[in-house]
Amino acid sequence: MKKILIVLLLLVGACSDKGSGVEACIAAGGQCVPGGHACPNQGPQDCNPNLTPAGAVCCLPCPDGGRANDAGTACE
Repeated sequence: MKKILIVLLLLVGACSDKGSGVEACIAAGGQCVPGGHACPNQGPQDCNPNLTPAGAVCCLPCPDGGRANDAGTACE
């Protein structure tokens, strides 16, 4: 049983993507902001790798030079 658990833990560690967190968001030109913050262009990058209750999202700039609307919830 111990051998099976060790193998499973090793597989989980090998399959985790360490480049998909805050660093990936910054590399995409965004920034991590608290969940609930108005973000017009939310990216798929994981800014909440520890799954904290408050959460965080990757907020990317609007594409094609657009800008956020007055509420900051969508790109124009």
